[in-house]
This record gives sequence, C-alpha cells and structure tokens, in this order.
Amino acid sequence: MSTRRAYPRTFENAFKSLMLDGRTLSQFEAYQHFTKWSDKRRKEETWKEDLSNLVMQLAMMAGKALPATTSGTTGPPKLINIPRKDLVRSARLTADAFGLKEGDRVLLCLPCAYIAGKMMVVRAMALGLDLHVVDPRGSVLNNLGTCRDPFRFTAMVPLQLHRAIQEDRARVEEQFHTILLGGGPVSTALEEDLQGLRTEVFQGYGSTETVTHVALRKVNGKERSSTYHAIGPVTFAQDPRGCLVVHTPHLAQKQHITRDLVDLHDERHFRWLGRIDNVILSGGKKIYPEQLEAKSAGTIPYAHFFMAKPDEVLGQAVLLVLETEDGPQVLGGVLEALAKVLSFHEMPRRVTALRTFRRTASGKVIRTLD
Repeated sequence: MSTRRAYPRTFENAFKSLMLDGRTLSQFEAYQHFTKWSDKRRKEETWKEDLSNLVMQLAMMAGKALPATTSGTTGPPKLINIPRKDLVRSARLTADAFGLKEGDRVLLCLPCAYIAGKMMVVRAMALGLDLHVVDPRGSVLNNLGTCRDPFRFTAMVPLQLHRAIQEDRARVEEQFHTILLGGGPVSTALEEDLQGLRTEVFQGYGSTETVTHVALRKVNGKERSSTYHAIGPVTFAQDPRGCLVVHTPHLAQKQHITRDLVDLHDERHFRWLGRIDNVILSGGKKIYPEQLEAKSAGTIPYAHFFMAKPDEVLGQAVLLVLETEDGPQVLGGVLEALAKVLSFHEMPRRVTALRTFRRTASGKVIRTLD
C-alpha cells in the first residue's frame, strides 16, 4: 500500500484524454473510437454500447454528473447522479490504496452498465492508466487470447477469478499483479484456492452510492484477513440496529447508512456479517445466510441460497432454496454435503426447490420464493 501523493491530472483535465492499448487518445478521439466500435457490434454485444455511452458521458459531457444505477438487490434499482469530483476522488483513493501510477496497464473485463465497470474507465482517464478492454462475458483468459503482457490492476467478480485459476493458474500469476474482487461474496472454497497464488487478491466493500470500494480486505497471502480496513479518509460507525454507517468526507454525500450488519472493531475496521434483511433468528441464535453460502459454495452443485422460515419451536428455521428441477431426488446428497461444512445449528431444517431464481439485472439472486 502506498501513501497519498500528487496526481498527474487535475480535476479540470481528468477526462480530457484516454490511454487505450498504449496509445493516448484525446477526448474526442476516444469518443469516436468507441462510437465506431459500438456501431459495428453484434446485437447481443450490449456491453459495447454501454462502454461507448460511458466514454461519451465522461469525455464529451463536460461537467455533468455521471448517472449510475444501484444493484437492486434489496429493492427497486435507483438512478443516482455522481458528481465529477466524486469520480476523481474515488479514483485517487484506489491509486493510493494500490500504488497505481500513470501508464500502468489495467484491464477492463466488467460490463459498464454498473459502477464497478464504470469506475475502471474513470480510473484510466483520471489517473492516466493504460486501459485494455475485453468482452466481460465468458472466460477472461480466453478473451485475452494470445495476449500475455502483464496487468498492474484489474477488477473482477469472484466467478471470473474462480474460472481463471481453474483454467490456468500459472497464467493468472503471470498476467495479473493485483485483482480487486467485488459484486458478490467470496466463497470459502475460492479463498482457499487463492492461497499460495502470487497475484495479490483483495475484496472491496462499497456500493454505487459510495462510488465503489471504501474498504478492502486481503484475501490471500500473509496479510489475509476477514476484517475490512478503510481507505483514505473514510471512517465507520454503527447505528442502533448494528448496521454499518460509512463516513465519506471526500464525497459530496458525507454519510451513508447501510443495511449491512457488522462487527465493528474501531472506526477504521469491521468484519462484515450479512444483510439485516436476511438474518435468521433461530433458537436464540443469529444466523447469517451469506456466511452459510460462503461455506456451501462449491459444495452443492446447484445455485442456492438460505433464508428464514417461520417455525413454532425455533421462531425461525433455516430454509435452503435450490435452483433445480430435480427436486426430492437430490435432497439426500445435498444434506450430506452440507453436513461436512455447516455446524448442527446452521443446517437447514427445510429444503425447497425452484426451477429458476429471480435475479437482478446485474445477475444477483433475489431471495424470494415468489
């Protein structure tokens, strides 16, 4: 981790140019490049249109806030407008946290419909990073093709990294210095697979409202930790519900009240427990479904989630919901597998199956039986 330093680009010229594949483009050249690129896209390549629109908004709409949509995991997605200065300040926090400098090669392998992908482009422009772009769908390594040049930094979702290390662990080490994970929890199985990997892997905590990550935890190596630490001037508090309150003096909105239950160590460190909307109160114990899912991911060969079900004895019982058409035939094997990774009080007392889960536009499961 590096200390705060001077930045080569001011707030005024943060979006005046873009380095793409080693070539510096003016803001108008960047706009032209991605417009032509999007015009030639196939119908299913909507990610190209999203990227083209983003570059247009950043490069050609001087001074205007950037529209972004929240994930919609626990309610309807909301459209918010992020001020330009907030974008630059967030990018600078990332530079400070990871020691990024002008000219560093970075990879965009996330869609730009949501904040994580948007901020990779923002960082490239605001910090003078050398941006390289691949299709966010499918295998990151396959989409890179024959490219073997290393990347100083990239952001991925856990599934992308899991697939990459299964395909070619040595190549991941060769090509990626630092990977930032977001967009979903990191399973216990993936975290164990990452131990011994030379690439540094971090998980970020943040949201669209906080302009991506405001805290980090190291996932692998000697500094591996389950505790998130704040970056930059960010500090934390807890409300009466036990939910995290994020103080962001670098942003226009200075305080963000979340629905995330945490074990707050001090104003700079916390351990994430789960969403208050999802907690299960069973027999006097608090059970956090997200923690169960971190243990069960990779153990059950079906998409699944845990939720509360009313119970006359326990108050609430743990319900396991599977995404499968097989139904009762798989029950025995599933429970046998879970018994190896869950404690007795965490085991589901009920199991149900749905043919298809409801999901948000970004692919996150909506925890409902409807």
